[in-house]
Amino acid sequence: MKILAAIMVVTVLLLAGCEYEVPLTKEHVIPVESSVLGLWEYIPEEGEGPSDVERMMILEFSDTEALIHYPVDKEGIYFRAYAIKVGGVSCVQIEAIGTIEGPIPQEEKKRYAVMSYELADGILEINILNNELVDGKLKSSEALRKVFLEHQDDEDLFIDPGRFRRVEDSSEQDEAGDGK
Repeated sequence: MKILAAIMVVTVLLLAGCEYEVPLTKEHVIPVESSVLGLWEYIPEEGEGPSDVERMMILEFSDTEALIHYPVDKEGIYFRAYAIKVGGVSCVQIEAIGTIEGPIPQEEKKRYAVMSYELADGILEINILNNELVDGKLKSSEALRKVFLEHQDDEDLFIDPGRFRRVEDSSEQDEAGDGK
């Protein structure tokens, strides 16, 4: 699984908040997947009322890391993201790094999250690691990995899907559409 698509899960993650004080792993050698780069827009769930458009920008930072800004506005948070594989599970590790105000304060301990993603038919679906299975109170990466591996085959390992669609370039829409 590639990094950037999973990063889209950030939107869901931001709603739920970062859950972990330590990363599941710091290793990241999996290349960034170009198909998830760009501007994405949250797709409201059925029954959700109209709200402001929430957008997420995913940019390649290095061969193995992405920078995510969500939501794309002055209230947004910047995240460092990288694809990982732990046991047989491919997912994305994200770390909150700052806002328009500056870096995340050192006293803010819960700055990490883990997500899974799927990109199909132009829809990016992001799920967050289930905090009820992998407790956010674990204080070391080793303990976090141990519990994660104990639940790696659980169908509820990742929950709370958030869905996004790519935002098309307005100049492309003009060429294909009304010519404005």
